Amino acid sequence: MSGFLDVVVEVGDVTDIRADAVLLKFAQGFHGADGAVSRRLSAVGISPTLLQLKPGEHRFIDTQGGLGAPLALFLGTARLREFDYHRIREFAGQALQLLESRPEVKHLAGPVHGPNYGLDEDEAVLAFVGGMVDAFQQGVGPRELARITVVEIQPKRVARMRRALEGGLTGAPGVEPLPGGVGFRIQRMRRFIAPPPMASAGAPAQEKPHAFVAMPFAPELEDTFHYGIQGPVKAAGLLCERVDQAVFDGPIIQRIRDRIDTAKVVIADLSLANPNVYLEVGYAWGRGKPTLLLVRDLRELRFDVASYRCLEYRSIRNLEELLTRELQRLG
Repeated sequence: MSGFLDVVVEVGDVTDIRADAVLLKFAQGFHGADGAVSRRLSAVGISPTLLQLKPGEHRFIDTQGGLGAPLALFLGTARLREFDYHRIREFAGQALQLLESRPEVKHLAGPVHGPNYGLDEDEAVLAFVGGMVDAFQQGVGPRELARITVVEIQPKRVARMRRALEGGLTGAPGVEPLPGGVGFRIQRMRRFIAPPPMASAGAPAQEKPHAFVAMPFAPELEDTFHYGIQGPVKAAGLLCERVDQAVFDGPIIQRIRDRIDTAKVVIADLSLANPNVYLEVGYAWGRGKPTLLLVRDLRELRFDVASYRCLEYRSIRNLEELLTRELQRLG
């Protein structure tokens, strides 16, 4: 087997990426990239029913030109609401084990699972890559495997995931950055020790405390989340979770309930007066969760929350300072 593995994060569409194989899931329903791949395969005559797998089942699909990769591996997983960091790590390792039957696969590509339905972006990518690295270090995987590409369509998310990998791999023995900051080259070693951020991401029985963020899915608020909210939350030792979707279907709504139920704190940005956010605040209050309310302008507030304390922020930097103090106060 190859003694080195390149792990790369790349801007692109998983349906078009040129790789030997792509890795997808069926979480008892089609979601995100998995759904997009299913639609592309359906267009070339591959029935979606072939991809509807029970947890633990898998199927190799000859993509018949429907994708940029000639081969797709679908794994059946738990429902979306149950597909957590630990299961993501297991999923990645299981995939490499199954691909041993395809020794010709040199380049495997796939999306990160989790951020769109509410998982912490950094933790999700570290769990996914961590599962791959675990398997690689144990000698598991296709004999010729030399590259794994994490593919993501949003350039800003790609930049953030690269930073997360940098924090999760820098300092490990046998790991070197690739040119251009796109990823890392990892050497197979008998005693490979991953740095704590990657080692703990999705580790068995590891349940890190998290904050749940309720806010509109709007481009103008993206920097507010990633720089004004996420930083203080991470500094407080919490994972930062939010649902990155504009339309909430049944599984997403249940996922929101689950993560609010288990959150240490709920943070809600009431800017833009989004009805979904008010619904999430009401649910959090009903569950007795500590809830921090934020808004860009108090005049944007609706309903009865105007009588509750709400942090009005003037800028992202101001929000970062206000939220840091509030999280310190909550302890």
